[in-house]
Amino acid sequence: MLIFAQSPERGNDLKNNLGERLRDQHEVVHVAVAPPKTPGEGLLRTVASLVGKEIVDTRLMLAGEIPRIIASCPDTDTAESMAQGLRDAGLVAFVCRDPELRNRSAGFAAHTARSGAGNVIFSDRRGTEVRIEAGHAFLIIRGRMQSATQEKTSSTKMKLNVPATVLTGGIPIMRRVTKKTTQESFQVEDFVRIYDRRSSDPRVEMFQNHVDYAFLGPELAPSTPANFQIVVTKLREWFPLAIFDERLTRRFKTDVPAAGPREALEITCRLIYLCQLAGELKEGSCVSDR
Repeated sequence: MLIFAQSPERGNDLKNNLGERLRDQHEVVHVAVAPPKTPGEGLLRTVASLVGKEIVDTRLMLAGEIPRIIASCPDTDTAESMAQGLRDAGLVAFVCRDPELRNRSAGFAAHTARSGAGNVIFSDRRGTEVRIEAGHAFLIIRGRMQSATQEKTSSTKMKLNVPATVLTGGIPIMRRVTKKTTQESFQVEDFVRIYDRRSSDPRVEMFQNHVDYAFLGPELAPSTPANFQIVVTKLREWFPLAIFDERLTRRFKTDVPAAGPREALEITCRLIYLCQLAGELKEGSCVSDR
């Protein structure tokens, strides 16, 4: 019997490769595109053939302005092949694994910001700081999110106790009745996220109602929305090379509303980031503004 020795390093490489293949077989890989402004009939037929859809369905998938998932594949090779076909057709196309699209680490929520020598320093409520060099910011997304809160209330009123009233010969006997209700209220809040090229997780995010605007000094405005607009303007000045995308502050006829469910909003932000990276090869195709 022949026994072949194998180095530990080689064994680990084989295990890692096998693990990646097994993981790839069980993970859904999505194909997404930046919808073209006016898709022609020829493009619709090509895309429909590539993704295995009817032209009518393809037209709907390519409508809107937000990057959209148009197909889901069982493995990376299939997804990459489809994405390349879409690129050859003239679209900005990219692939992303389902866990990458859904998983999100806790972001750094900045409470204040200040401009330094070639960089911007953000601080949270605990005093932790994140420093971003002026030339390292790749993308700034401004959007609008909707959150729901439930408030339980109770009201008490007096109600005639009919059985007790009958027993007393008609003398009205009252009883207290407590009614509990749950009211749901919705709040809309603007946010801004700053990304670099290293990760689809934002380096910093700022929420309109959770910023201490005192750092604006003499520019401080009397209203929170006005102050947040000033902050956004400053971010654009501090990071002049970053792509600025504010499509998520408005609604579209065929896109998910900006003030939609939190998970949908997170996925949309990640799609925009990945699309901007892919769009660098076709400058302007996935860029909202510079």
